[in-house]
Amino acid sequence: MLKKILVSLLAVYCVSAKSDFIGNKKDRVKLFELTDNEVAVFRINLPSEEFAQLKEDAQFTFGGFGGFNATEGGPGFGGFGGFGGFNNTEGGPGGFGGFGGFGGFNNTEGGPGDFGGFGGFGGFNNTEGAPGGFGGFGGDFGDFSFGDFSFGNFSFGGDMFGSDDAFKTKNATLSVELNGKNKEFDKVTVSLGGSSSRSFGKQGYNLKIRGKKDLYGVTQFRLRPDAREATYLRSKLVCDMHNRLGLPSISANYATLYINDEYMGFYILMDSIKLPWIEAEFDDKDSTSLYQCKNMNNNLTVKTSSNGCVNENEEVTDNSEWIELLTRLDAAESAEDIEDIFDVDQFLTEIAYEYLAGSWDHYLNFGHNFYMYKPKNDKWKFLLYDFDGEIGQDVSLASGFGKQNVNTDYPSYSFAEWTKQRHLIDILILKDSTRFDNILRNFVTEVFNPATLFPRIDELKEFIRPYVELDKIPDENGKYPGRLNEGASDYSLAQWEANSEFTSINTTQGSKAYGLKYWILAKYRYVCKAYEMECDAKYLDENFEYSIDKEVEYVDRGFGGFGGFGGQGQGQGQGQGQGQGFPGGGQFPGGQGQGPVAPPTTTPSTTTQPITPPTTTPSTTQPTEEPEQPQTYKCWAEFIGYQCCSAENTDVYLHDSNGDWGYDFDTNEWCGITPYTEKTNDECWSEELGYPCCKDCTVYETDESGEWGYDFKNMQWCGIQSYCPLN
Repeated sequence: MLKKILVSLLAVYCVSAKSDFIGNKKDRVKLFELTDNEVAVFRINLPSEEFAQLKEDAQFTFGGFGGFNATEGGPGFGGFGGFGGFNNTEGGPGGFGGFGGFGGFNNTEGGPGDFGGFGGFGGFNNTEGAPGGFGGFGGDFGDFSFGDFSFGNFSFGGDMFGSDDAFKTKNATLSVELNGKNKEFDKVTVSLGGSSSRSFGKQGYNLKIRGKKDLYGVTQFRLRPDAREATYLRSKLVCDMHNRLGLPSISANYATLYINDEYMGFYILMDSIKLPWIEAEFDDKDSTSLYQCKNMNNNLTVKTSSNGCVNENEEVTDNSEWIELLTRLDAAESAEDIEDIFDVDQFLTEIAYEYLAGSWDHYLNFGHNFYMYKPKNDKWKFLLYDFDGEIGQDVSLASGFGKQNVNTDYPSYSFAEWTKQRHLIDILILKDSTRFDNILRNFVTEVFNPATLFPRIDELKEFIRPYVELDKIPDENGKYPGRLNEGASDYSLAQWEANSEFTSINTTQGSKAYGLKYWILAKYRYVCKAYEMECDAKYLDENFEYSIDKEVEYVDRGFGGFGGFGGQGQGQGQGQGQGQGFPGGGQFPGGQGQGPVAPPTTTPSTTTQPITPPTTTPSTTQPTEEPEQPQTYKCWAEFIGYQCCSAENTDVYLHDSNGDWGYDFDTNEWCGITPYTEKTNDECWSEELGYPCCKDCTVYETDESGEWGYDFKNMQWCGIQSYCPLN
């Protein structure tokens, strides 16, 4: 049945995607001219054992738990705390992990205590250079007490599943059906592609044709499912905008893919900024001046980028020209100081694009996913890549997790509100924005406006419709084309239809994707007003009509709270908190029997019984405290054993009861931002109730007496003091 549908597509579907949209300002290689109005068919063949290995490597699953002891009286595991938000973007900071379940009670007198619940995972970051989120609190063993109070894994996200050690083979062959011809290649390298590829259901692939052959002028290219977003349009639209303006840029069109005659689905066909692309684009063979800035926090300074950006030519050992550029950029106080070596107008045009498209995954926010290139006898150029997170997709990631009172009207952010602190931005835009403002106005007039982009979206949408529909049809076994990682979520046909228009939807990453046309319209309206432009009255009219699909419209699901209690049974329900879209929830089974009942509300004793919040009845036992040596702290992080951030390191990645947290990318460690408030003349209000005051500021319970923490060393409740930072 599937083959019949595909044959029908090739035979009768003749809607053309070619239009005057791109124009003639940019010469593109023949492959992308031919695929403007035809979907190419790619057929990859691999040795069967390597295809099996590819499918295995495409999976990203969590390691299995050890066997659960079902014997009465044996140890059973408490419930899992729940996952923090998955941040499936390259480089984004992870979310908070859930709260570990409490250990249950044994059903046999004298038996060993049960294991407490696992602390939830912090959010996973899928590229190198981004800090992972805070993990949850773990349960304890046996006595139904709290587990160790410790933070989650702070390792870089690249270690999770953004590493470069995924499947790769040089044993592939390739045939491509295009323009009425079939081209064959017997020396092809194929690898899994995309830093976050394995976290999605459908995988991306990198292809390299060897043996001095090329496919209509291209030897290296990418096939991307763009599974992050629902429309299949964002990458294509961004490339088309760049090409329309004549900017140095990659191109994008569409293709279908088979591997060993298995239909893998519909893909975006994209250029790859590698040395062959530089040769084709700039007539510069084996360039020694192409640097990829893939890691986060590449601000184009000597400190962040001298080693953070990597030369694509592996034979280059002398990077003095690169260091000279960065040194000049560091020292510059105005555009005039770098105009002779740096293409300022081209850079500002790309920055205007980033702002208009709400791009959080490039220079202005995460500081990565770009190249720097110096053509022969010319100035350094700034080249962007990876566009599946643009035009309102997952845009909340720009504001970071854990920030309080974030303005979520993202299309109405000013430029200063959108960008993070960057020296280049300060001297080229924020000090005097005249030059940038004019470039931005031109970008809006030429391409980033509804009158230009809406018809292009309509045209492309109808061109790809039958292929998208085919991607959403399962086979007789219920499997969808190309979805090797079957545990991952995907978008429905209704979401594709709606998000291509004006309807915002929930993303598979737990965030929000603005409707493609809605983002363009809203940003256009804001910029027209803020930059005092003469704009199209039709689209400025607040009565401009458009429809919203309520069935798939975005719903704010809140921030996941604590996972349910585990004990000797199922985790007991969903997390209780609300916030940014990530459910908590104790969802993993424990041992046999019932989970623990609600903790009693009696005054806690000194024995190892279930912990409950303290009551206001004073205890007859006075707490004992070890004497402390006076110590001076600069920030709250030092109070609990972490370093303070340097004065210039002010970006907030997380916020908790101890204030704001930054990240030191030189030491790969978290650091504190919130200044420490010295505890002077502060009365310990909880002492009169029989409890000491806490030595940190983490709040576990609140009642009519005040806020309560827990002293894990002495296993007792304690009062939160007034000098603690407000949350």
